[in-house]
Amino acid sequence: MNLKSQKFYLHFGLERPVRILHLTDVHLSLADNLDGDDMKEHAAHRRDVFFREAEFPERDPVGYLEEAMEYSKEFDCTVITGDLLDFNSHANRETAKRILAGHDYLFCPGSHEFAPKIGIPDTFAYKNEHWDEVQSVFRGDMEFESRIVGGVNLISMDNSFYLWTQRQFDLLKQEVAKGLPIVLFCHCAFNSPAILQTPGTNYKQLLRTEEEANLTIAVNEYIFNEPLIKTAFSGHYHGMGGTASMGEKEGYVLAPLFKGIVGEIVID
Repeated sequence: MNLKSQKFYLHFGLERPVRILHLTDVHLSLADNLDGDDMKEHAAHRRDVFFREAEFPERDPVGYLEEAMEYSKEFDCTVITGDLLDFNSHANRETAKRILAGHDYLFCPGSHEFAPKIGIPDTFAYKNEHWDEVQSVFRGDMEFESRIVGGVNLISMDNSFYLWTQRQFDLLKQEVAKGLPIVLFCHCAFNSPAILQTPGTNYKQLLRTEEEANLTIAVNEYIFNEPLIKTAFSGHYHGMGGTASMGEKEGYVLAPLFKGIVGEIVID
């Protein structure tokens, strides 16, 4: 197997162990004739960027994703936490559809899923305009989805642009009411100044209203203080993984799949 695993062990007192495969930051960088020559040139440049960042890996992101999804058949659940697409192109969408077809998984997006081209600033307008197009690639609900597996509630939530929504907050409280231990999955780690809504940390050109910022702070505090929400897994940073504080709790950051790395979570 070309993949390398980062292993995480959580102890909740389950009747039997639950095994979860976590994937993040694949960064498919493809373009075809429907995308145009300019995008094909852009895609080639982006593939070179990730090839070099990964220090000349054995496989490209397409190969790693294909292998990871085949490997996912050995797990109770698979969760993908965004930036599977490096930018929103026809070739990237069709490749993702092909590889993910027939597989069951939870998915939440990163910011790259909505980028028309890397270097163009992220905006909520572009995300809203292309949400349905990107959603059509993936099964489930990108904004919020839950799955109970072996007595643990796995929840994926979109925080790709560093904001939570009222719908997510309402759905999260409904899941907490079920009384099961919860593990969250999202793209951005909770120690990011942007998701914490720290003043002066607006991301690129993204603008937030005071109401949006206050709601996000409220959701964070709820997550940090709710005993049933045990931890969170994320990606985004492209490092070799580590921990991320969640108030008094500890979250985890996974290294990217374009480096050939997957997360194996065992909960007992």
